[in-house]
Amino acid sequence: MKITAIKHQVKNLDRVSVFVDGKYGFSLSLDELLSQQIKNNDDIDGVHLKKLKKLSEDGKLRARALEWLFGRPHSIKEFKDYMWRKKADSELTEKLILEFTHKKYLDDIGFGVWLVEMRQRSGKSNRQIKSELFSKGLSKEDADAVLEGQPETEQDRLKNLINKKSKIPRYRDDSAKLAKYLVGQGFSWGDVKQALALREFED
Repeated sequence: MKITAIKHQVKNLDRVSVFVDGKYGFSLSLDELLSQQIKNNDDIDGVHLKKLKKLSEDGKLRARALEWLFGRPHSIKEFKDYMWRKKADSELTEKLILEFTHKKYLDDIGFGVWLVEMRQRSGKSNRQIKSELFSKGLSKEDADAVLEGQPETEQDRLKNLINKKSKIPRYRDDSAKLAKYLVGQGFSWGDVKQALALREFED
């Protein structure tokens, strides 16, 4: 077999299409093309062709994974789950994890800080937030670290949530129903009872 043409792709100028014996064989990024040192009229056997096709598929999956990563912060566990859904082999997954963590594209602590800020803005309790952090693969130490690093306390968040929900008639006129809602959001009964009592005192 022989490489008969190498053409820039119209929709992606960073990739080239490689033709073998006059037919499309595979595509490579420009970096991959240079690293493999292939050119027109090179002879190629079946083993080498299979290797290049695997390199091509891995490269395209890496590009899709990067696009997915840049959509929002992700944990390493989320990335592993993504690669599993894409049917990537474990060797490629671990290779990309090493690359992306080194480049800070993947960062459990950074992801944790982002998630905590998002959930705190929606009034979630630390218990709920920590449970979600665990489900995303963060260790107890990392989850505690990102929660402790936040300027807003859980008591502040509880107070703000009480003020917000108290504007709704069904909660404003029924403190027991409001308390049940707050406990359902993961706040402890003791904290809820104290916060509601303080609010009544201030009113």
